[in-house]
Amino acid sequence: MTTSPMQLLPAVDIKAGAVFQNTDTDVKVSEFFGSPAEVITSFVNFGSKWIHLVDLDTAYGTGENSQLINNLVGSYQVNFQVSGGISNSFTLERALKSKAKWINLSTACLMDIEWTLDQIKAHSGRIGISLDVLNGVLTARGSNTVVGDLQTYVEKLSKAGCTRFVVTDNSTDGKMSGPNFDLLTQVSKITKAEIISSGGVSDLSDLVKLREFGIAGVIVGKAFYTGQINFKAALDTCYK
Repeated sequence: MTTSPMQLLPAVDIKAGAVFQNTDTDVKVSEFFGSPAEVITSFVNFGSKWIHLVDLDTAYGTGENSQLINNLVGSYQVNFQVSGGISNSFTLERALKSKAKWINLSTACLMDIEWTLDQIKAHSGRIGISLDVLNGVLTARGSNTVVGDLQTYVEKLSKAGCTRFVVTDNSTDGKMSGPNFDLLTQVSKITKAEIISSGGVSDLSDLVKLREFGIAGVIVGKAFYTGQINFKAALDTCYK
C-alpha cells in the first residue's frame, strides 16, 4: 500500500533566546540544547523541509522572542511553522510580518472565537489552530484554561474555513509514550482539514502508524533531542 508523504516538523522551542526541551509537563523543568541557529542549522543540514518554531516565553507569559524568531525565519531556505502564545491581534500581526509559511494560533485564541473565525477567513491557508486537549476537553497549555468542547469548536472552525489543526494530547506531550490515535481519530471524523499530530512520538514505528493513518504532518521534539530517533531515518519514514 502506498501512502502520501507526511511532513516532518522538528520542534525548536525557544526560551530566553535559547533552545530548551521540557523534561517534564512543568515548563520550569527543562533542558538546554544550545542556540536556535545551531539547532536549526543542524536540522536543515540533515535535510529537513520544515521547522516548527515555538516561542515558549510568549506561550507561558514569561517574555517574548519575536525579533529572534523573525530573524531566524528569514535566514533559512526551509519552511517554518511559528507557534507559541499567538492568541490576539498583537501577537498575530507580529507573526504575520515574518516569512513563516504557517502560523499556528494557540488554543487560548478560542476564548475569543469570533476574532479567531475572522482571522481564519482573512488569512486562509496560512493560519492553523492548535487543539490542546486534556481528558477530552480543549485546555490551553500555557495557562491551563479550560476552553470547552472539542467537537463544537472544531465544527465552528472548519465551517469558517480552517484548513489545518495541530492536535496535542496535553497528558502525553513530551513523555514519548506514543501518539493518541483515539484523539486523532476523533478529530479526523469531525473535519476534512489537514491534521498535524504533535507530541508523544517515541520511535520510528509511531511515524509509520501516523503516516498510514493519513496524518498530514507530525511535530517531533524530545525524541530527536534525546537521540531516541535518528533524524535521517525519520525523514525516510515520513517521505519515502
